[in-house]
Amino acid sequence: MHDGLKDFFFKCAPGEWSLFECQHCGSAFLDPRPNQQTISLAYRSYYTHRSYDVASGLSRRIWHGLRDDYLLAKFGVRSDFALWPGRWLLRLFSTGRQGVDAALARNLEPLPHSQARLLDVGCGNGNYLEFARRAGWQVQGVDFDPRAVAAARARGLDVFEGTIHLLASERACYDRITLSHILEHVFDPWDLLADCYRLLKPGGVLWLETPNIGSNGQSVFGPYWRGLEPPRHLHIFSRKSLREKLTEIGFSNVQDCFSCFATAAMWRESRLIVAKASGKRRFRYSLLGQFLAEIQARFSPDTREFITLVCVKQNDNK
Repeated sequence: MHDGLKDFFFKCAPGEWSLFECQHCGSAFLDPRPNQQTISLAYRSYYTHRSYDVASGLSRRIWHGLRDDYLLAKFGVRSDFALWPGRWLLRLFSTGRQGVDAALARNLEPLPHSQARLLDVGCGNGNYLEFARRAGWQVQGVDFDPRAVAAARARGLDVFEGTIHLLASERACYDRITLSHILEHVFDPWDLLADCYRLLKPGGVLWLETPNIGSNGQSVFGPYWRGLEPPRHLHIFSRKSLREKLTEIGFSNVQDCFSCFATAAMWRESRLIVAKASGKRRFRYSLLGQFLAEIQARFSPDTREFITLVCVKQNDNK
C-alpha cells in the first residue's frame, strides 16, 4: 500500500516502514513493526506528555469560552473561561455542537447514576479523565507510558501504569469505557476490545475513535497522511472490519458519530507533513478539495478521517 514510510511528524523514531492492506477486510498493518522492547522509543516526544495549556490568541479564547459555556450547561463542568451565550450558540449551530460532543466530550451521555464509573484506556496526561470527573463520573485510567501517567497523577487522577491486562481479574465494573486513538497503537486490538466487553457492566457503553484507512485524506495524501503515523500506528482499520468485529465480540447497537473538526485538522497536519518530508510549501489539493471532503464525510461515514463508534454491551454472557 505504501513503502518507505518515516516518522515525519514527531521525528523521534528512526527507520522506514511499509504499510500493507489486508485483502480480506480492507484494514492495513505496519511491517516491520516495533516490538514490546523498542516501542517506547517511538513515544519519547509524544504529545500525551504535555499538560493542558490555556488557549492563546483572542479568537481561540473566545471559541474556548463559548465551548466551555456549552459544556457547563450540558454537563455541569465549570470553567473560569466560560463565555455566555455559548450554550445557546452551539445549540443553534449543530456543526459546532457535533464537533464538541465528539472531539472533546466523546459523546458523553448524562450521568446514569451517582456512582457511575468510567475507564479511559490510553488516557495519556489525563485531560479527558479530568473533564469526566468534573462532569460527575468516578474515573480511572490506564496508560503504558510512564511520563504520561506521571502527568495524569500530578492532577490527582487515579491512573494505572501498564496495559488493560492490569484489570484481568475485574469483570462488569464500568459503566463506560473510552478508547480515543488507542486501538491503532496496541499489538492485539481484538484482544483489547474483548477486555473492554468483559469490564463493562450490562448496558455499559464503549466509545472508540481511530483513524480510517478508507478516508478521503488517505486517498489524497497517501504516505503523508497524518493518520498513518509510523511506527506508532501498528494497524489502521476500515470501518467495515471494525463494526463487524464489535458485533462478533458481542456488542450491539453500533452507531457512527461525526465530528466536524476532523477533516480540517487532519488535512492541515497532512500538509505540514508534506512540507517537512519534501520541502514543498504548497500541495496541489486546495482548500476547495478539503471543503468537498468535509461535505462528503457528513453523509458517508466510510470517507471520514476517523472511525468514531459507540456501542453497548447488552448482556453478560462473556
